[in-house]
Amino acid sequence: MNTPDSSADPALSRHALASHPAFLAAVESARLLVVSDFDGTLAGFDPDPYAVRAHPDSVAALRELAEMPGTTVGVLSGRHVAGLQRVCPLPAPVMMVGSHGAEDRDGATVELTEAQHDFLFKIGAELEAIAAQHPGTYVENKPFQRVFHVAPLAAEDPDAAQEILARAHEVDARGFPVTPGKNLVEFSALEITKGTWLQHEKQRVQADAVVFIGDDATDEHAFAVLGPDDVGIKVGAGDTCAGHRVTDIDEVAQVLQDLAARRGRYLA
Repeated sequence: MNTPDSSADPALSRHALASHPAFLAAVESARLLVVSDFDGTLAGFDPDPYAVRAHPDSVAALRELAEMPGTTVGVLSGRHVAGLQRVCPLPAPVMMVGSHGAEDRDGATVELTEAQHDFLFKIGAELEAIAAQHPGTYVENKPFQRVFHVAPLAAEDPDAAQEILARAHEVDARGFPVTPGKNLVEFSALEITKGTWLQHEKQRVQADAVVFIGDDATDEHAFAVLGPDDVGIKVGAGDTCAGHRVTDIDEVAQVLQDLAARRGRYLA
């Protein structure tokens, strides 16, 4: 198995977790589950969500990890799977999971009720009415969510963008989940979160350790379900329940490269 050797390249082991016991223990776990968010974790941000590019070193490391025995790898995103596949060039066996766990490469993992379909129709119409009044905002229609975005406006007028975002956040969610994000607010017809998906997947593969990396509010649901032998990594600033933190997507790439290098040597 051809893996990069972090001992030969000290740059790979300069990240914040390089000598942490939990990270080193995860490397040598019998069954390892590695899951990463996409936006803000594997890729940066852009007002055009399809203009982003995944960090090539992170992509290479995830592909390498997915080929190792006893290692399951996934990308878990709030994007719908079709949109995720447009920007994240990772084929099977890497799992591509969208809508916070509600769909994968094979399609929806749950079926919506009539009430849920009705909610999406009505909440989408209300959000579209707001977006129609404010250039630089738009509504994204996902299979299980409606998302109000202000990123294009925020690039020109951050204060105005946040004011309009707050107005969208006040739309009546009728008891359904509402989740704020970076320059967006998401209304969901489902109670599924990244945490519920991660918990189920850990049980499914009988993982001895999980490495989960994310940057946004929706990733906190996943951090919250991690156990003492798991490694939760928050990207960037902000409050978090993750046990570890890295600065940016470049350091994420270092973590993943180092994880692949160390695990490859261990398994060999």
